[in-house]
Amino acid sequence: MFNSPVPGLKAKRIQVFICCFIQYAMLHSCRSTWSFTSGILAKQDDDDHKYDDQRIDDFDKSYLADVNFAFLFTYGSSMLFLGQVGDRIGPKRFMLCGTFLTGIIQFLIAGLFTVEQHNRWIILTLMIFNGIAQAPVWPGLMAIMNNWQSKPNKVIIMGYFTACTNIGNILGDLFAGIFIEQFQFSVISPIYVAAAGVTLMSFINIFAIPTDSAKEYISKFRNPNTKSLVYKDAHAEYMSRSGSRTASVVSNQDLDISKSNIDQSLLTVARNTVGEPQLQPKRPKKDSINMFSAWKLPNVALYAFSFGCIKAVFYILAFWLPNYLSGQELNGVAWITQMIEWGTIPGCILICYSGVYWNVRASLIVPILWLGTVVMICIDQLRKIENHKPYFLYYLLVFLTGLLIGGVYNNISGAIVIELSNMKELKGNKKSTATVTSVVMGYGATFAALNQLIVPHLGDKIFEYCGLNAVIAGMFLIPLIITEYKRLRQNKSQVQQL
Repeated sequence: MFNSPVPGLKAKRIQVFICCFIQYAMLHSCRSTWSFTSGILAKQDDDDHKYDDQRIDDFDKSYLADVNFAFLFTYGSSMLFLGQVGDRIGPKRFMLCGTFLTGIIQFLIAGLFTVEQHNRWIILTLMIFNGIAQAPVWPGLMAIMNNWQSKPNKVIIMGYFTACTNIGNILGDLFAGIFIEQFQFSVISPIYVAAAGVTLMSFINIFAIPTDSAKEYISKFRNPNTKSLVYKDAHAEYMSRSGSRTASVVSNQDLDISKSNIDQSLLTVARNTVGEPQLQPKRPKKDSINMFSAWKLPNVALYAFSFGCIKAVFYILAFWLPNYLSGQELNGVAWITQMIEWGTIPGCILICYSGVYWNVRASLIVPILWLGTVVMICIDQLRKIENHKPYFLYYLLVFLTGLLIGGVYNNISGAIVIELSNMKELKGNKKSTATVTSVVMGYGATFAALNQLIVPHLGDKIFEYCGLNAVIAGMFLIPLIITEYKRLRQNKSQVQQL
């Protein structure tokens, strides 16, 4: 998966994957620890008075909904506009700015709860800044991964990489369980731990994540006299990274690659009227695109609209499923809700592998979404069983919800976003990944934030509403299903003609 004929490149790719994976897992643990802690602080109608001395009188569920909306809305809207900034200042610097700011803000939030518990406006303001701070991280990491992973395996690797969000949620629950339940520390303590984790990982990644890209690393393998790449295999991978279509009839010695201006001096092969190959310089292309141009790229808008509905479903389940299950008087609610995370990890990998194997995306995602709707409706029907609580079915159906809905969610946020940023319309464009990512993810987070205001009015109809969003998400992708069907028919007819 990370293999490369270029010496040392495999180790570099593994290093980048691990560092980026842990970095976002630690950042996501900040969100899950906040959810756990804020749930304790806001829960006033509980028979267990274990944390009464730490609860805050004016920190109720209504205020918590406003805080979560403020965070998600600023997170999504900031991502929409900041992505193009990341493509200009460099993905590593862009990402680290977000992670360091997140750590600082998390420390401030935890400290404020300790010093001054009743200043609601300061907490709300800090959560708004928290949304802005976290917005650069995912687009920056997507750009770094895109710069280092090999093109043939990139989509599969991203299928594994997006599991970092689920691992982060599990880590947050683990921090909360250990420090609150086991060690009997303050309910604020997990926020301190998560903030320390994301800050420490940011310091490590200053040195661990390379500033350059795989293409620049490969370009170092050249003869100082001829300035051509030393290894034939290195040349093949270099040209693959740059996106050119060099024919096998051209040897390494025919290519004079200047280290000072690699992108402008890359050569591609064309054929003249006689039929013999000749070398022509690549036509210069723009280094970056803006947010408005990204919306016009093929399939970006359709995937963004669909992802908005899917992210709304995922965040409704993340924020409100524990509350719904608690209302059913179930034991071990935290363990049941965690099954979403354990289902999402294999779900994303299976969907990603299947999409690569069959060379389809929308045709695979739509039926999975609609099947996930059926599963969610089944969860709602379990509350009608009065004789006993079917715990096994709750565990199974919540796991399947993660497998289907969560698998699609992670697949679009990682693998498909990378595919969109590497489409042929952007060939030769070095700086587009963060912008395309910000469009899809930013719109999704903004739409999910707006849905948080609707959920409190749904009552027990939460799963029906989630199912409606999943159905609408699939409908946005129907035009892409038609396109995929036409492409498969065309490929089949071409094979038959041969």
